[in-house]
Amino acid sequence: MNMKLQLSLAALAAAALIAACGGGDKGTSPPPVDDQPLAYVTPSRLCEPGPGDKPEPGVNGHIPKSAMYDATTNPDGFQGYSCGVRKVAQHTLYNRGAFGDLQIKSDGKTRCAYASNRDGAAGGDAALTSGIIVFDMKTPTRMQVVPASGDTTVVGTAPSASVPATSTNKWGEETTAAVPINPYGKILRTPAALEAYSGFELAGNIMVAGYKDNKMVDVYDVSDCLRPVPLNASYQSSGGHHDGWITPDGKTWYGVPFGTTAKDGGAKLVTGGTSPTDKNWANYTINTNRVDLHVTSFDDPKNPRLLLSWNRSMLPDEVKNNENWRIMAATNIHDVSTNPDGTRIYLAVYGGGGQVAGNLPTPTTTFWNDQTCANGLLIMDSTDIVKRVANPKLKYVSFLSWCDQQPNPEFEQGGYTRMTSTSATHATEWVRHVNGKEYIVSTDESYALTTSDTNGLPNQCKQQSFGRMIDISDEKNPKIVGTYEQDANKASVCPTLVAQGGNVPMVHYLNFDDRNHMRVAIYASASGGIRFADWTDPTSPKEIAYYVKERHTPAKMDFTRPDPRYDTENCLYYTGWNQGGLVSIELTNPQYNPCMGRRAQVDGNVVTALGELKVALSASRGAKGPTATLNVEGQGNTVQLTSVTRIGSAIDADGSQITATKNSVQIDGEGTFNGQPAKFRVQVMDNGGNNGVFSLTCTEGCTFSTTGYLKSGGTLAVSQKS
Repeated sequence: MNMKLQLSLAALAAAALIAACGGGDKGTSPPPVDDQPLAYVTPSRLCEPGPGDKPEPGVNGHIPKSAMYDATTNPDGFQGYSCGVRKVAQHTLYNRGAFGDLQIKSDGKTRCAYASNRDGAAGGDAALTSGIIVFDMKTPTRMQVVPASGDTTVVGTAPSASVPATSTNKWGEETTAAVPINPYGKILRTPAALEAYSGFELAGNIMVAGYKDNKMVDVYDVSDCLRPVPLNASYQSSGGHHDGWITPDGKTWYGVPFGTTAKDGGAKLVTGGTSPTDKNWANYTINTNRVDLHVTSFDDPKNPRLLLSWNRSMLPDEVKNNENWRIMAATNIHDVSTNPDGTRIYLAVYGGGGQVAGNLPTPTTTFWNDQTCANGLLIMDSTDIVKRVANPKLKYVSFLSWCDQQPNPEFEQGGYTRMTSTSATHATEWVRHVNGKEYIVSTDESYALTTSDTNGLPNQCKQQSFGRMIDISDEKNPKIVGTYEQDANKASVCPTLVAQGGNVPMVHYLNFDDRNHMRVAIYASASGGIRFADWTDPTSPKEIAYYVKERHTPAKMDFTRPDPRYDTENCLYYTGWNQGGLVSIELTNPQYNPCMGRRAQVDGNVVTALGELKVALSASRGAKGPTATLNVEGQGNTVQLTSVTRIGSAIDADGSQITATKNSVQIDGEGTFNGQPAKFRVQVMDNGGNNGVFSLTCTEGCTFSTTGYLKSGGTLAVSQKS
């Protein structure tokens, strides 16, 4: 039996090849593969739509009310926008409607995702769908919740002799005779995991969940990522966990409480004063019991230990009394991150006010309560924490207020006499740029400009939402060098946005393609969707892609909340949506998706269950695009592919013979099977030493499928274009 498959990823090359080969004759040499390196091309300031995209129809970042759900005029609801990106997979998380945060982890051939399903839906913490859902992601296009099992050391499992069938075990998982296991699968339901929000982090094999705005902390061992094991679920820190950070070595936990709740001490740091205009700090009462930041040691993760509780009253007097900054008036600290060795922490001072943060300044606002210029980046020396000295201190390095640098009058026109945006600083995260320098990337919370419908400041064009690039080469004098600014922030478009109504974004949460070699920042912009910015030039970001999820129900828009996570092996970004659940996407521009530059070569006999196949494959992406040839002889069929729809990571690998790892590639194409239209998937996995697996599957129009291992003496390799 003979089968010959000829494949060219470019349609014209395919036609020429078929003509040269007489439509399927044996013995024809494949054409040379275009293997020139890809040169970087500076993109436009805004994403340029390509095939299959659904771009924004108007102002960049704006969703007009006419595009949203209306029972009469638009009963099908918002259809979503996308540019430079495609959706790979989705799990609705049981339609709970409240996403917390997410983490991903790969362990050899095993890949896991952890999605926090928290408050905001019927049942609250008591609902069996509340907690951290454990996903098996071995096949990226199929998000599979790990089944609950009989392992009694893992939350959400069957009772045993040590966990009676009618009791609540020590980890807080209630089991009964009627419901011996969680019917929804493996959902971590330790006390803090029930409400894990932005204080949900992972470093190495340690995963930490901080209860949102509460003191509970849970610590897990995720050495086996499919079977997280609780190490401690009884520790309580000195403050809540609206946000949190675990150092890269997994040994230190920083938690950030939120707001002015009495749980963490006094309501405000500034609580007194002799008159509304008094500028003498000595006349104000400082509540030193309040917690702005707390630090915990995980040197022994089974026995966490509080190292430090800190608030702004511990700053030097010249910082606290700075009349321009008024840092003591800020609502709270919102975010914390560290440099790789943990010797510096970077704090987001949540000043401003605005639609989300509240406390908009007015003509009668007392001097110390005007938070506008309290927004900014606070850098502290945390060497004492790293060295574990007795009674450690955080030492002041510098503070950068957003008022310290001249604003862009087109974007950051403010509207108040102090001339800065009223949005509150949301995140401040360390990166090492591709140019080798260290920066802090910041984001804002509160919606941009205005919206005449919901989620904004009607008829007021006084608020912007930015992402900033801050050069910390001189850490005592940090400097904003670049600003990510969507057009919905412009003063000139305000009349249009007010007239059209709808929604505008905030920059909000963020992550990176590679924190230690950063080029792209990814912003989870609330109802504005996921936005990708190319920061190759730190002074001039370019928005290269966006994905705004559809919403078919009446209430507002779907809302993406947590820091996106990046699977470097498969070039996939995982995002969370309040209504949409867990969603994965991939960029469609090979300049930003290195998996699209993978190369594959197979030459030899492949042993399958139905006999041997003679295979010759060469696939690559060069400067002119993808090029490939594939010749297969055996099993009595003929397949021809005339076009290719995708080259990239093996997102459809079943995880048995071929896994979705950096040493595998997938090629999807269209053509014919025995003269009839069909679609095909080719997958190759390189196990090293010319050992590996070749797979060919007909995905539409036929049922042909074959998979096998390369026989000794052949060549099989998968590599990555540099």
